[in-house]
Amino acid sequence: MANQKINREQIIIQALETLQKSKSFTQFSLRKVATDLNVDASTLYWHFKNKQEILQAMAAYVVGRVKIPDTNLKWDDQLKQLFSNMFDVYERYPFSAILMIETIPSDLVRLKLIDHTIGIMVDAGIDEQTANVAATSFDFLLTGLNIDLTVENRFRQQIVQNKNAEMADHVKIIHQNIKNYDLKHMQSSVKIRNQFSAKEQFEMGLDLIIDGLKKRLN
Repeated sequence: MANQKINREQIIIQALETLQKSKSFTQFSLRKVATDLNVDASTLYWHFKNKQEILQAMAAYVVGRVKIPDTNLKWDDQLKQLFSNMFDVYERYPFSAILMIETIPSDLVRLKLIDHTIGIMVDAGIDEQTANVAATSFDFLLTGLNIDLTVENRFRQQIVQNKNAEMADHVKIIHQNIKNYDLKHMQSSVKIRNQFSAKEQFEMGLDLIIDGLKKRLN
């Protein structure tokens, strides 16, 4: 039977590759995954009831790639390493942030990661409410930056590969307005974005949140 030729994990891995190739998240479909796997679409429906179910499985798979830091490390080092690991995984699987937003964290692997993140802070002496708010802030930082990078890369491809002159003009307008109107803080912003990698900027953001938590502890 066709459904015996491929297993659930193979479908999930291919689905992530298919999603990466898609021009947008909305263009992703089980039928495209089936085409990339060279199988009939009915084979996928044997393993997954619908698109939402495979999206849930894809999100759980991505989170499952995140390595948990050594619990003997200091609490702040654990948080830095944990989210640094998450950044690397999200970078490895484009659209990860949108995938998390479009799915419900009902899988045990996702629930355990959230619980572990909050637990690191609570075990350090941070109250439960502050730890929950901080965990959400970490997630917003990671998700927002990942989405920004995904969209920025798409724009860059349209400009470079598709020779999209209109989009290229918008980039020129940004620099012209910054220069013509002497937008000093925007000049610094552009310089910082060019000077530091996306991960370095992300880690700076992590430090800001963690510094705030340390002040709470003190």
